[in-house]
Amino acid sequence: MRKLFFVFAFILGCGITISAQDLITKKDGTDIQAKILEVTSTEVKFKKYSNIEGPTFTLPKSDILIVRYENGENEIFDEDQKAAVLNTDKDVFPGMSYRDYKDFYNTRNYVRQPGDPYTPFWIGFADFFIPGLGNAITGEWGRAAGFFFSNLGLSLLERTQRTVVTTSEGSYYEYNGLYWVIVAARIGLDIWSICDAVHVSKAKNMYNQDLRAQRAGLDFKIEPFFAYTPTAISTNTITPTAGLTMKLSF
Repeated sequence: MRKLFFVFAFILGCGITISAQDLITKKDGTDIQAKILEVTSTEVKFKKYSNIEGPTFTLPKSDILIVRYENGENEIFDEDQKAAVLNTDKDVFPGMSYRDYKDFYNTRNYVRQPGDPYTPFWIGFADFFIPGLGNAITGEWGRAAGFFFSNLGLSLLERTQRTVVTTSEGSYYEYNGLYWVIVAARIGLDIWSICDAVHVSKAKNMYNQDLRAQRAGLDFKIEPFFAYTPTAISTNTITPTAGLTMKLSF
């Protein structure tokens, strides 16, 4: 019984709380625990988490720095801060296809980060051996098939433009007029395939970096704590207790 009492007192004294509400951080540093109802192009509508059944409040986006949603995602409304953290000023969200965000990113600005799913060098290396393989690794099967079968078609066409000539001195190939044009086209296609695979891998990495940045971090706070706690079970006595509250929001 005494052990249970001390466990109860410890939990009460530490005041550890884990909450799953939305958190609005204004530009002046004020935090608002809320339940987000709607985010429009200019404002955010919400209810205070302490009074879910109460009135609906509205804040202009211009007053908000960041919103941390209960599922762990973050949305940055301050454009300067957003530009410093994200690779693009466009809105990205989980589940987007490459087609949806391919124009959002300038892959020349790509900087590798831990957690990036693809290594551009090895993607290009794979495509060097088999045209289209790099895109296949990144999941772009349509692009991979286009490069692979285009290369295969040119390869077969290339063979039709050379003839084996046999003489008493041996055999050799005789090349028709289009042969070197087709060879040049194959080389150009191979270079395009490699560059495209590297570009796709970098764009996908940058997209994943932005998703990680939006979800980054847990909000951890230590705040003063004051409560009445029991001091003696037999006499049912309570005394004021002060301490610190550790609060983890996600």
